[in-house]
Amino acid sequence: MRSCPFVTTAPAKIAHFTSRICNEDRAQAMRVRLTTSHRGGIAIVSLHHMPTDFLTLLHRDHTDLQKELTELLDPSVSIAQLRSALDGVRLGLVAHAEAEDIVLGRFEQVPSLRLLVGQARAAHLAQEAALTALVSSRPGTRQWRHCAYHLRELVEYHAVHEEKHLLPALKEHAQDYASLAGAFATERLRQLAMLQPSAPIYAYAAAY
Repeated sequence: MRSCPFVTTAPAKIAHFTSRICNEDRAQAMRVRLTTSHRGGIAIVSLHHMPTDFLTLLHRDHTDLQKELTELLDPSVSIAQLRSALDGVRLGLVAHAEAEDIVLGRFEQVPSLRLLVGQARAAHLAQEAALTALVSSRPGTRQWRHCAYHLRELVEYHAVHEEKHLLPALKEHAQDYASLAGAFATERLRQLAMLQPSAPIYAYAAAY
């Protein structure tokens, strides 16, 4: 089985990504749809009914991404469902990563948080590279499944690492931790407003 281009293994390469590409420009990041006829992408939170805990928001985004990626691997879904699920992954990944990186960027100068924030950013860059490989593959092929599995693995590892290490450190060392949920939700909505419709995926019935 061919490996996905531009993709690295999650645990083994996080430190490498931290030192090499933490500060890479995202000008070429994928453009995504805000919604589809079947899905609204990641949950959009009303600022008037917003969860007050940063962990709650991150966990929900990570869970939604993993669910959408699991649907991409379901051989029984239609082309329309496949396209809709992929749009959800694109939206969830890009909007979430951009918002989190911007909100946590303020902590890069805090010695006790610098490494963890860098690891989170490196994980997002690795996920974006894996998503690029996925959308470049024909749906239903071995390459497609391999890339979808790999991206789901990256998201799962990243979620566990953040919830086990980054979030407790933020609670301990970030004086304004209580304000992070509101800042993240606001920034995520801003990112959604800036995102453009995505290019269509390769939707060939022959791939199934």
